[in-house]
Amino acid sequence: MKILNYRSTSIFFLLVFLLLLICGSPWPVYPALLLVYMGINAGMAFLPASGYYYGGVITHGNRGKNSLSLTFDDGPDAINTPLILDILKKHNIKATFFIIGKNIAGNEELLERMHAEGHVLGNHTWSHTNLWDLYSSGRMADDILENIRETERITRKRMKFFRPPYGVINPMVAKAIRKTGVTVVAWSFRSFDTSCGDPGLLLDKTMKKTRPGDVMLFHDRMGLTAGILEKIIVSLQERGFGFIPLEEMLKLQAYENC
Repeated sequence: MKILNYRSTSIFFLLVFLLLLICGSPWPVYPALLLVYMGINAGMAFLPASGYYYGGVITHGNRGKNSLSLTFDDGPDAINTPLILDILKKHNIKATFFIIGKNIAGNEELLERMHAEGHVLGNHTWSHTNLWDLYSSGRMADDILENIRETERITRKRMKFFRPPYGVINPMVAKAIRKTGVTVVAWSFRSFDTSCGDPGLLLDKTMKKTRPGDVMLFHDRMGLTAGILEKIIVSLQERGFGFIPLEEMLKLQAYENC
């Protein structure tokens, strides 16, 4: 159990507050203390691997093996996802696609292709709105389950792997995770391909930052990623890395037994 978590931090600040109260500290100390407490809680929401709000987040595989697992967020995308699938097929690599449920409409055949070609489908919520982290836990749970139901309707597979939008986990997200029973998979290598406009810089960063056992995060909606992916794969293979499915890396089942 991690010592630094939401519960222990809250208890610590409560004790400090009571101690200051007993000592008769001046009133400006209390709002300052509250701001520090709120700042820590807000910041830790963006560090899912910390286990601050939810301790079951998985970020990587065995660091002792030169194996990597490719994951892609935000699809399916009608333009770039097929290009990425073609590259993966050419190199016989099975990836994981954390899909957004609302993007399925009109891309049902693409979803079927992902599944038929042996890629794992993961849950990236139904809506992935900018306000998702402000939903109630019940609404979050419904959003997660709606994606699961629609994907199951098409593929006959019920997804277990879940990646929250932006990787943010706050108390409501943690509660929704427990309600739905999903397995949370984050990442250990983040490409930032959504903000990098230079394929050369993306390749250079990937070569420098990749470590054995990494779960690698890219986005299949990005033309930049589709354009540089083959070069990334070949360059990493030349350095002795191999690509394995996420299920194999984590030794976990990606789907529920129906």
